[in-house]
Amino acid sequence: MSETPETAPKTSGIRNTVLVIVSAIAVMLGLFVSNVMTPKQLTADQYQTLGYYGFPEPRTIKPFSLLDEAGNTVGTADLKGQWSLLYFGFTFCPDICPTTLGVLNRAVKQTQIPPQIVLVSVDPERDTPAVLAQYLSGFNKSFKGYTGTFDDVVGLATNVNVAFGKIPGAMPGTYTVDHSSSIVVVDPFGRYAGFIKQPHQAEKIASIVDSLQR
Repeated sequence: MSETPETAPKTSGIRNTVLVIVSAIAVMLGLFVSNVMTPKQLTADQYQTLGYYGFPEPRTIKPFSLLDEAGNTVGTADLKGQWSLLYFGFTFCPDICPTTLGVLNRAVKQTQIPPQIVLVSVDPERDTPAVLAQYLSGFNKSFKGYTGTFDDVVGLATNVNVAFGKIPGAMPGTYTVDHSSSIVVVDPFGRYAGFIKQPHQAEKIASIVDSLQR
């Protein structure tokens, strides 16, 4: 049976009303998902609760020249274009270094945009590019490793307030290296933006990075 002139406008009106309601619900749902899924910019107090201490004004990192795990020369330009987390450690480190790298591996997997992770060796005497490459591959193949002369490593470390020193071991000719445990945060302009103190937790680091990238 064909529609009568009286029923056709009513049906059309109902259809239009339903479309308006569905559209409104879709918009509200989109806003809800956006608010829930998009990381919020944390306050200074919230950052510190998570262990991050940012500087009011990021600090310039002086030019440096080191070698990465592939043997390529790297410098300040390689810290630009993305957020970077620098950890000063070494491959012979028995506990804190592998623990921290494991935490960083879990953290980058939880971030919306993974930052660049760099292990800067405080034991360049033993940590050649090849040694760094093999060591880092056990954590995450995207992790970078920096090494070079002792003086060049000290130069970069001094720029970002990291201290380290060789400690003689129990056996003659052996040694370990004592070093700062904080993670250095570098912004996309290659500037020293702040640091993340211990204890390090993957979830906290991911929250910090997601907020910084807002």
